[in-house]
Amino acid sequence: MASDSLLQHLFYEPIERITYLDPGYSGHASDVWLVKTAREECVVRTSRLTEAPTREFWWGCLNLFGIDPRRMRHFEANADMLGSILGIRAPRVHSRAVIESKEYLVVEKMNGKACRAFIGQSDALLHQLGTWLAQVHLNRYDYFGNLSSGKVDRKESFHAHMSQTIRQLVERDYKHDSKIKTQVESIISELFVLPVPDYFCPVFIDLDPSQFLIQDGMLSAVVDVEAYAIGPREFDFVGLEYVLDEKSAASFLKGYSTILDPPDISKYRKVYRYFYRLLGVQGSVDLNQWYAQRAIF
Repeated sequence: MASDSLLQHLFYEPIERITYLDPGYSGHASDVWLVKTAREECVVRTSRLTEAPTREFWWGCLNLFGIDPRRMRHFEANADMLGSILGIRAPRVHSRAVIESKEYLVVEKMNGKACRAFIGQSDALLHQLGTWLAQVHLNRYDYFGNLSSGKVDRKESFHAHMSQTIRQLVERDYKHDSKIKTQVESIISELFVLPVPDYFCPVFIDLDPSQFLIQDGMLSAVVDVEAYAIGPREFDFVGLEYVLDEKSAASFLKGYSTILDPPDISKYRKVYRYFYRLLGVQGSVDLNQWYAQRAIF
């Protein structure tokens, strides 16, 4: 945890108050503070990691997409891209610094309260989410990787790289999970005959309500954007099936369809769900329960 005197190096004016912003769950990769000076309130972000990531989510993101959560350039590049999208704001980066070998960003404080769930929200909010995500997906790429350092490889080799990441994740983190381990060979066999999607764009690997703020009944900001990668948009739709229900998905799709036709994820659902379970996107869920999630797209 950074000291008050350390954070003071980031500001010209004396700091009046520092509030640590705890996301409310364990395993998060960032430390985030709300800092008040006489002139302004800003948010300071830094990685909690000092060594290369070892937890399944960030290890997988680094292995497949080249995203290193210790490097603030990923947050900066993602926020810059999202800042060009109308409908939901992303924080602007005010300054950056390296202090005691750690990278820090000072970013704009965004207004609103944390979004606890998409299910049960108004049709207008879900329509807003759909139009916003479709605008993000309008950015197309012929490779997979990330928005900061760019290309890992051409998109045609994505499934081959993904299969290697899957094998390594299972060996690293799931040696003693029989359900996951016994599935790995059949999943990789499916992956090799599955056509690579032709639409690669920015995708939010841990797309979840908790990454957004709400104000006046609408989504006001997207704030935790470290895990944006360049990959198949089917990833976002697979992730959304775990945070939407039929009613909320219908409103979301109405918004999305005003800009883009949604993808058919039926061919990709099982394999991509398996990969997302390895990443622990929604925690350590039993594999059978994970697969049993209702298909809504």
